[in-house]
Amino acid sequence: MKVSVCLLWLVFITSTHNILTRADAPSFEIFDLLKQGFDVTIGHVKSVIRESMLSEDGLSLGEGVSLEALELLCNPEETVLVGERCRKEFSKLGDCTATPCKILDWVKNEAPAILSKFVAADTYEEIYSIVFGEGIVPLWRMLCGCPGVVTASINCVRNYDGMLFEVMEGANRTQFDQIVSKVDWKALKTVVFGVLRTGCGEVDGADCLVGMTELQAGIGRVLDSTFRGDEGCLSLRRAEEEIMGVFLSLVHDTVAENVKAYIEACVELWDSLMCDEECAGEMQETFYSSCCLKRAAEQINSTKMRRNFTRLFRSIWSIFYEGSLPVGVVDQYLSMFEPATFCADKTTVYSDFNEQCEATRA
Repeated sequence: MKVSVCLLWLVFITSTHNILTRADAPSFEIFDLLKQGFDVTIGHVKSVIRESMLSEDGLSLGEGVSLEALELLCNPEETVLVGERCRKEFSKLGDCTATPCKILDWVKNEAPAILSKFVAADTYEEIYSIVFGEGIVPLWRMLCGCPGVVTASINCVRNYDGMLFEVMEGANRTQFDQIVSKVDWKALKTVVFGVLRTGCGEVDGADCLVGMTELQAGIGRVLDSTFRGDEGCLSLRRAEEEIMGVFLSLVHDTVAENVKAYIEACVELWDSLMCDEECAGEMQETFYSSCCLKRAAEQINSTKMRRNFTRLFRSIWSIFYEGSLPVGVVDQYLSMFEPATFCADKTTVYSDFNEQCEATRA
């Protein structure tokens, strides 16, 4: 929900092509704009899928959309474009060497039906469930079984020695090398593996990816409730002031100031939504009802992960912007993943649930 409410907030800002000033704010119905932003964006995605990706025969990728990278990895004789180093990386994976081929088969055989369901979906609860549960989860499971594919893929990019830049028009090797030199690859591997682990396996007999799918459905349910005009606990309308604060945070002169203000506004919004005693119970049941999610929150917020998230985002920031990433913004954002410590003494609902999980494991 944090990602949908805060980081994807830019969807609705860019879709409406308008940033309000504080003087303008009262003349707008913020939730109408929010709905417009999401609807326009999802409508555009559906149009692209209908026009460029689906046909009566299944998947029909339009110009500029290609599965060539996976197809090349499936051909053990091909080294020119894939690169000799990349081929060697995947050859070390044993049975998992076939993972790119399995992903390719999944895309060709399963993706058309999933895309069709996405296009036909009428609610955001359906959309979030389809995208995550049917689109992301199968691929996530493949990687849980073959995590070495992550390392091989990262090393393929970092140490690329194929001929792609020689044969692809407009590809710039110099720019690519500059980006590669700035990315903190060790931090990237740690973060990707850490995030991957949060969904793998079970906790107390519960499939963690199923629990994550239910959480995503809950996010969609909140959007549906909000756009219908409901004002209950599962509605953003009860945090209108904080939502306007997120929207108005992006009015500063520099990117660094905007990012800092944006994350601070997101933290205030999350506090309003999750820590209100009257609604904390319903929010916990919707967004923190699985011991898998407790485990995931603890893993994401470990000292090691916080340190590597910060290192990674600093390196990415240096690619696009001058100056430094604002101090503390990564820790602020990650703090929202652990509601028990985030809400502290405002409610005991989340800490009580944590104790139940610990008791079950004892």
